[in-house]
Amino acid sequence: MPVARDIALIFLSLEAFVVALVPLAIFAGLAYGVYWLKLRIRTGLQIAQGYAQEVYEYVERASKAVAEPFIRVHETTQMVTTMVNKLVSRRKA
Repeated sequence: MPVARDIALIFLSLEAFVVALVPLAIFAGLAYGVYWLKLRIRTGLQIAQGYAQEVYEYVERASKAVAEPFIRVHETTQMVTTMVNKLVSRRKA
């Protein structure tokens, strides 16, 4: 009887090992795929990063060119309003 128990325990352990081995093999394959892909596209990613930086600089310049006149007008109106409020408040005192 103890021998049958030991054999059953071995088969149960083997089943758990096989079930645990499947996700481990999947993760190992994914890790290898990422490593392989990283080696193959490193230069391509550096080129793409350079283009992305160039596009970012164009967008920054364009947004400054568009927003700067509005900011200047708002700044000037606020400055004039503040000066008028200061003058009016001094007259009342």
